[in-house]
Amino acid sequence: MKNNKLTDTNSIKRRIGHLIKAISAGMYEREEVIAVSLLAALCGQNTFLYGPPGTAKSLISRRIACAFQKPAYFEYLMNRFSTPEEVFGPVSISALKEDRYVRTTDSYLPKADFAFLDEIWKSSPAILNTLLTLINERTFKNGETIESVPLKALLAASNETPEINQGLEALYDRFIVRQMVLPIAERRHFETLINSEPSSSDAKVPENMALCRFQWKLTSQQT
Repeated sequence: MKNNKLTDTNSIKRRIGHLIKAISAGMYEREEVIAVSLLAALCGQNTFLYGPPGTAKSLISRRIACAFQKPAYFEYLMNRFSTPEEVFGPVSISALKEDRYVRTTDSYLPKADFAFLDEIWKSSPAILNTLLTLINERTFKNGETIESVPLKALLAASNETPEINQGLEALYDRFIVRQMVLPIAERRHFETLINSEPSSSDAKVPENMALCRFQWKLTSQQT
């Protein structure tokens, strides 16, 4: 029995190792950030990526989503003019005719398995306050109904941290994993990168290597 458990553990370790290698292809000096972010996602934890512009923070998120079998993915670039409709979905016109204030959330954050919010601290308080409940309690108040959301992990990114005394401390605390994403340090990696084709957002992950559709339970399937 002990040997079987050891074999299963080794099999899972190899599988994850191959998976990280596949989704890190063409991304130099990003393997550790991707590995830690993927582990956080498997644990249902949120990750904050901090770094200057142009360090592939959004690409990291898209690549991690490729590790799973067709997840419902949502991505949005925040700014101070962002509205709740752009993140949580537009208000249903047909519902308004019946005196109900309900959002159509299909293809928006409340229906996403995996999400990426870029420049998160630039968003409006109306969005950030709703995010607090959504990512902490995994619920979304849609009109008079409190809906459970399928969100398993949220990645957020910014080139700044929240300003002090702006009421963002509670939301920032929800990002248990925080990582620095720095510019490429080694010259050979930089030269290879600028002489290569742009990295694709879609990593080539074999179907038998991709993780089950957000069941968040690794199996000992051989790769």
